[in-house]
Amino acid sequence: MNDYIIPIFKDLDIYFIQGKKKGKVPYSNSLVIGDHLIDTGISSVRLKRVKKTFSIKKIIFSHWHDDHIRDSKIFSDLPFYCHVDTRPIIENIDKLLDLYDLRGTKAEKTFKVWLSDQIDVYDTEIEGVFKSKDIITMGDDLQVQVISTPGHSIGHCSFYIPKLRFAFLGDIDLSTFGPWYGGKDSNIADFKQSIDKVKELNLKTVVTGHSGLFRGEKLIKTELERYKNIFSEREAKILQYLSKEEQKKPKDLLEKNIIYKRYFFFKPFLLAMEKTMIKKHFDELNKKNRIKRKNEGFVLA
Repeated sequence: MNDYIIPIFKDLDIYFIQGKKKGKVPYSNSLVIGDHLIDTGISSVRLKRVKKTFSIKKIIFSHWHDDHIRDSKIFSDLPFYCHVDTRPIIENIDKLLDLYDLRGTKAEKTFKVWLSDQIDVYDTEIEGVFKSKDIITMGDDLQVQVISTPGHSIGHCSFYIPKLRFAFLGDIDLSTFGPWYGGKDSNIADFKQSIDKVKELNLKTVVTGHSGLFRGEKLIKTELERYKNIFSEREAKILQYLSKEEQKKPKDLLEKNIIYKRYFFFKPFLLAMEKTMIKKHFDELNKKNRIKRKNEGFVLA
């Protein structure tokens, strides 16, 4: 078996499949549970190996983001499933332009080429949908509970096996980068609540979409708390750039290391996402009366 296919439990058909470049964007990690594959972002080469190695019968998407549904054409002979709120997006990827706020921008054309030519994302028919608390039988007898964990995106789900205290957390990814909420459907408050929801499960083993495999209840809770604290760290950085006199807009804080330390691929796309994330912090700070509107921008309250 390849070194990127890692059994998680002895005598159980549950495997962590690490994506290319250790699952870093524009790739992601996958999980095999019985005859189900969760997410297809590991790379086309690794997907083909998974197809040869396992008797996969169904594909599950944790959410709609392109790095998690890429290259799924390799399994076009199988049925695809996703959360009910995600279905309209995966079946019509033109919606990604609006959700990423790229329509009508200079990055629109490049992004379309990126989807079709680089990562092979296309309209995908969804056979069936699930919702929070649904139970999916994977393999012969593995009962997997759907946990709704929005915030990163609409319809984002985690997948939980209570008897094992194990979950696939998708893009509650416990990365050192921190939470990503650069879509128009992303929501900071929902993301925080989802992290708290996962923390209450007292998990002993987790797989995430970009950081891989974590073991140990204490470690997982510590990592969840560290991850959640990054919201506050970013908020503090934003406040440092604001004053009571000079008004600032979210775009004025781009390339200040508030979100991205470096623009590692497709910079126009990452800048658009950074602007959206900073704007969401502005909205949160405004609600908390930490900042206030002044003309077209914001100042400290």
